[in-house]
Amino acid sequence: MTVAPISPALLRPVETLPGIGTTRAKVLQKLGVRTLGDLLEYFPRDYQFESSERPVSQLVDDQIQTARGEVVAVDYIPSRPRPRFEATLDDGTDKLSLTWFHGAYLRGRIHPGMSLRVQGKVSFFRNIAKMVQAKWEVVDGDTARVEESKFRPIYPATLRLPSEMIQKIIEQNLPDALAEVEEWFDPALLHRRGMLPRREAYRAIHLPKDLDEALRARRRIIYDELMLMQLGLGISKRLREGRITAPVMRLDKLLDQRIRARFPFSMTNAQQNAVWQIARDLGSGKPMNRLLQGDVGSGKTIVALYAMLVGVANRLQAVLLAPTEVLAEQHYLTLSNLLAGSNVSLGLFTSRTKRQKKTTGLKDLAAGKLHLAVGTQALIQEDVEFANLGLVVVDEQHKLGVRQRAVLKSKGLAPHYLVMTATPIPRTLALSFFADFDVSVIDALPPGRQPIQTRWLRPSQSDSAYEFIRKQVQAGRQAYIVLPQIDDNGLEDSKSVVKEHERLGKGPLADLRLAALHGQMNTDEKHQIMTAFRDRQTDVLIATTVIEVGIDVPNATVIVIDNAERFGLSQLHQLRGRVGRGSETSYCLLISDPSNEHTEARLRAMTQTTDGFEIAEMDLKLRGPGEFFGTRQHGLPEFKLADVTNEMELLHQAKEDAQAMLAEDPRLTHPAHRHLRMALSKQLGDTLSLAQIG
Repeated sequence: MTVAPISPALLRPVETLPGIGTTRAKVLQKLGVRTLGDLLEYFPRDYQFESSERPVSQLVDDQIQTARGEVVAVDYIPSRPRPRFEATLDDGTDKLSLTWFHGAYLRGRIHPGMSLRVQGKVSFFRNIAKMVQAKWEVVDGDTARVEESKFRPIYPATLRLPSEMIQKIIEQNLPDALAEVEEWFDPALLHRRGMLPRREAYRAIHLPKDLDEALRARRRIIYDELMLMQLGLGISKRLREGRITAPVMRLDKLLDQRIRARFPFSMTNAQQNAVWQIARDLGSGKPMNRLLQGDVGSGKTIVALYAMLVGVANRLQAVLLAPTEVLAEQHYLTLSNLLAGSNVSLGLFTSRTKRQKKTTGLKDLAAGKLHLAVGTQALIQEDVEFANLGLVVVDEQHKLGVRQRAVLKSKGLAPHYLVMTATPIPRTLALSFFADFDVSVIDALPPGRQPIQTRWLRPSQSDSAYEFIRKQVQAGRQAYIVLPQIDDNGLEDSKSVVKEHERLGKGPLADLRLAALHGQMNTDEKHQIMTAFRDRQTDVLIATTVIEVGIDVPNATVIVIDNAERFGLSQLHQLRGRVGRGSETSYCLLISDPSNEHTEARLRAMTQTTDGFEIAEMDLKLRGPGEFFGTRQHGLPEFKLADVTNEMELLHQAKEDAQAMLAEDPRLTHPAHRHLRMALSKQLGDTLSLAQIG
């Protein structure tokens, strides 16, 4: 893709711009503003209405007004619960009463004889004008009066560079920057979508005449951000589908029956649909790029194993990549149990795998003797060779990232990709970040599963949780207790597996069979402990989040998550999914004393719904898309203005418009798209080259 050079003017360093010296340049650089182009895209976070100044005698009730005058009296009233600082302003036409609640700090800042300009909502009491919590600033005779009402942008600022100073710098340099802003889209498209021209949008977002113009400017710039992303993903998908072939994997009725015989239960209809979609992709000759999403316990691993066994039957290798060693080990144990007694050879590759075993495994992998490999991204490092890799299954794509695919392609491999996520992706993110994926959804739990009842307890109520565990064990059930750390480190206040195992064994759960499980144990130890729990030789498993994935014990009906405030919403939901896997009613007890409203919102959400997609939407709202999804690792841009959780309508429009544009000009090579192509290259960097990796 050939791109035009970026405008040299927009690359001018900030220290060379008018109104910015060396000191201010250093502060701006800390704010991420290094060039004139960065300054142009340093957008206001809000706007403040400044009304024209009026004489006090002409102030209007119930409106935000501005006035100035001399302070003629002050008083501080320390009465509880709302102490207040009061001042009286006189401008010669009348007096204005000012009140600031909890304003003790103003005693040393506002005093009689000084001149103030104040802005606030006016009310009247016994014909005396009043303002409460007014914005104020000290003025003198040289301070210009605000002659007309206007909107003033408020910028993210620092003590050394306040918003007003940033505003002056931007106003001074805006004409030069705007001269370099080129239009990306056809006038007909802008007219159809009701968009401001691009140059006008950049002017209006910094210097709006009113709130409506500021919102229109913001809408255009958000649309541009969403269009760049949709175009990048669209080009990625077209390049992958058009140029690359992948191994053809054949599936017949006999093979289907042989694979199903490995599984201890029949597939649900939802699993069945996912399997047929995947099988169709594997036999197409084009690289599969499919997202398999479903709630906790919906059976994604079975679907993934089905796909891997199709590969093995076609004399190809498959690899399962997990974002952490613990998760890789969990998958290895699960697959080992499902493949016990078969001719399929399986290997585990993590940094904890013993050297001799790993060396042998790598040789078998290169020789084609090893059929399935499970591990972390270390599996696709340069010293790992595959004989005939046909399928890559990636668990939790948003944690692992996409650039590792380039390593496989550099080895001449073009396998199929299946991405699993146990975190249901909200529709908003699926539409945006996974626009170049085909999506399979497992939206039904296996039959007979009971909904999980979730309660939130305070630490003072924890004894009732242990008593409930006792009753469940007496009824023949089992339980998990999850804690945030392995052992006390002396730095954190949270409970640990080691200490709680000891305390509970001597106290509240003294006569029950307890076992501890955590990530520092070796694979064999963990396997033994999990097997004993699965075989009902243990009543209560006290563990870290090592149990988050891969353990399926239908007889476990209670999970107690202690220090629940230490876990994210999606992680709490994942942990809850360890129970409710049998036909008995199951329970999740959250023990927490939250320290802030966000933590409280997480806990309340857990008690309100067990629907993974609802949980994901709530998590998205609480954390935002960047943190929820790890967009930097995914190779997609962080947005400056757009928030896909609030921009569904614009996101739909951008996707529709991007698809139409790429249908006419698949690689944006038309001269009219020169500036758009340049922006796309600048915004997405080298990620477009990943398009051919799949």
